[in-house]
Amino acid sequence: MKKLLLSSMVLFSVLATAQTQRTSLTPSTPKVAHNKVVNHPRGNSAIQKTTNSNGSAWFNQIDFLEFVTPGTPAYDIMPVFPDSTIILGFATGNVPVYQYIHKAANYMDPSFMAYQNIITDKFATYTIDSVSVGYLYERNTSNAITDSLIIEIIGENHALDWDLATTIYQDIEFNYPALTLKPSVPKLKRISIPLTINDTCSGGVYKQIKAATSGIAPQTNSKKIGAVVSFKPGYTWNITDTLYGSTKNVFWIISAEQNGDGGGAGTDPTPWGIPSDPTSDMNMSYIMHKSVRYNQNTQGWNGFYLPTYAYTTPFGWESHDIGYRLTVNVTGVKELEEKGFALAQNSPNPFSGASTVDFELAKNATSSVFTITDVTGKVISTEKTPTTAGKHSIKLGSLSNGLYFYSLNVDGKTLTKKMIVE
Repeated sequence: MKKLLLSSMVLFSVLATAQTQRTSLTPSTPKVAHNKVVNHPRGNSAIQKTTNSNGSAWFNQIDFLEFVTPGTPAYDIMPVFPDSTIILGFATGNVPVYQYIHKAANYMDPSFMAYQNIITDKFATYTIDSVSVGYLYERNTSNAITDSLIIEIIGENHALDWDLATTIYQDIEFNYPALTLKPSVPKLKRISIPLTINDTCSGGVYKQIKAATSGIAPQTNSKKIGAVVSFKPGYTWNITDTLYGSTKNVFWIISAEQNGDGGGAGTDPTPWGIPSDPTSDMNMSYIMHKSVRYNQNTQGWNGFYLPTYAYTTPFGWESHDIGYRLTVNVTGVKELEEKGFALAQNSPNPFSGASTVDFELAKNATSSVFTITDVTGKVISTEKTPTTAGKHSIKLGSLSNGLYFYSLNVDGKTLTKKMIVE
């Protein structure tokens, strides 16, 4: 992934020009020739297989683009701020440029990420260990002020599928004026990350912030995962204030134009996946435009984040730098056949705070007991677990740092694995 951006002086010149140019781009008329997808089957039954493997990997559209089209993506920055009344900066002729993007988001289908090998089809179960956001952050206030990066992890809901002519996308709906996600959007976790002087970027080099996402239930059938990113300033502002070149802190999210900048003219994004399959769009990025932020959009987008595919050609911000670290634990087929049950590796591992262990029983059992011991063999905990056939999960509580062993005893037969607490 490219890390170098423009210097701060050149950066704003490009930023102001780009922002004024892009305000003239008009979103395609929504829900007109955008057909609602109803009861579409998940994928193609012909691709059912069991080639997913144990392991962890980062899933990020920008990394994927560099893998499949090295050197092609063109990188850009997208300013994010909760209000349009503040002036972002000034363009040629001292014309004020107002902030107009308030949140950034994306949805990602992990099974289409070619550079990893732990999820190879649409039938994997994975856990979400961490999320990352590529950003550029400039501080101009006192060190006593703390801003916040808000990340909301969202899940899949195919009731929100729409056909946007060239690709299938899922709506991300929000309530106006509260600016909260609607109940239709599965909310898996909300993370608030303080931004301090230590997070400041300098010399045009951007950073990537990562946060743990423990406590989210495993996602089955390789479901899409998404995130909504917003910036919460720790300072107050007025309508006469200017963001860039002032005493305010400024936050940008990193984005990539998939097929390059076309020599400055811009290029269209490339849909990845199967157009007729609403589950297969590997990645789609979204923005909350000021017209929908204030419920003033005249083209029907009020209440919806705008997918970048909805914009007319060209639109530069096509793939936000939002990534996910996913872990797959494939239940052992051999164990299931030989012992009648299988025990997966805990996830995440190593971990701190909380982790989950999955196991599967081939048939109903008389007894099932889960035990944790330390390296000396001392029993730390023991509990009875479900005895019905099928897949089950065990939540692991807080443990002191160190190496542990966990065992599952089903009707006198035992399987044991080790785990690390950091």
